[in-house]
Amino acid sequence: MEEKMMILKMLQEGKITAEEAQKLLEAVDKNPSGFEADMRKNEKKLEEKMQELSQKANKLAEKVGSKLNSSAEKFNSNSEKFGDDFAKRMESFGNEIADSAVKFTDKLVNYVGNFIDVGYDKYQYKKNFVYQITEAADVYVDTSNFAVIVNPTEEKELLVDFYVNTSAPNMLIDDYIDIQQSDAGISIKTQFPSRTWGKVEILVPQHLNKLNIFTNNGKCEVNSITANSIESNTSNGKIDLNNCQGSTIKAVTSNGKVVSTATSAEYADYSTSNGKIEIESCKFDKLDAKTSNGSIVLDGIGKMNSPEGNYSLRTSNGKIIIELEKTEDLGCMIDAATSLGSITVDLPQLNYFIDKKNFSMQSTAQIKSSSFDNVNDKIFINAYTSNSSIVIEGKK
Repeated sequence: MEEKMMILKMLQEGKITAEEAQKLLEAVDKNPSGFEADMRKNEKKLEEKMQELSQKANKLAEKVGSKLNSSAEKFNSNSEKFGDDFAKRMESFGNEIADSAVKFTDKLVNYVGNFIDVGYDKYQYKKNFVYQITEAADVYVDTSNFAVIVNPTEEKELLVDFYVNTSAPNMLIDDYIDIQQSDAGISIKTQFPSRTWGKVEILVPQHLNKLNIFTNNGKCEVNSITANSIESNTSNGKIDLNNCQGSTIKAVTSNGKVVSTATSAEYADYSTSNGKIEIESCKFDKLDAKTSNGSIVLDGIGKMNSPEGNYSLRTSNGKIIIELEKTEDLGCMIDAATSLGSITVDLPQLNYFIDKKNFSMQSTAQIKSSSFDNVNDKIFINAYTSNSSIVIEGKK
């Protein structure tokens, strides 16, 4: 198990890529006895190899960049047909890269999540704590290699269940858990040995002041919580926000999805890399959604209290899909732009004005509802991607 944790640590520190981590994890599963010795013996060689590969990748990127610049010059000087064909080829190439990256990341995150949630070592422990807490309290969780799941309770108390997997016998769980209670709320911190992982399930009053979760190599899941501020931060793990309400909601991960369903906030900040962002039936006054090598899906739009809502959707090597539903009381304007990609608008049942343009290898479009100028409540959406497409369609 230690060698797997070493691989994940190298991935988190950026010494190896997600694909290399996957191959190393598969190698551990095939030969668990001999791999650890080889891993320690050849770690330095591995780092040198990674540096060598990185240098080669940079040189290749420079060559590709020069070829792209050369192609762009040909486009400007020769013919519009070349530019159209080139853009279509690059869009197809970008979509293939994005789809491959998303599929691989999902596979890796599921792999990591499985061995975080499921015990492979022979020692498993469970420990629970109960504290009295007020509804307007702050709850702070700081752990590592543990999935964190938060659900509401009607009681004015905080219940914490630790599910611990480890290779260490006779572990005293209390020695590695630090829970501090103050007038403001409760802080939960852990410092388990490196070969320890598992899950933390927390029940809290439905209404809090702040909920802050920090972990890595594990998912974050928050269900039906209302708070002034909600923050979930992990790596190599998925973030799920379901039926949550807050003034500010923040979700940050890498190599994992961000999924937000039936959630409302004055300001929402969703950020990941090598992962997809899915937003369904949510309401925001302001939204920043950012990823790379992953797609963004916005299913339905709405806002809270501000007369104007502002959504920013930005990705690279990933598709953006915006699904709109018919509403007479809310006006919507979308400014969409992509490089080396296309913009598709399919709104047969909705009344929208569409202005599409193509400058060189960049496509732009402005889509505005027919009621936009005559209603008080409006939402502005800015959508940008590179090397992929943007699809704007009526909600099915």
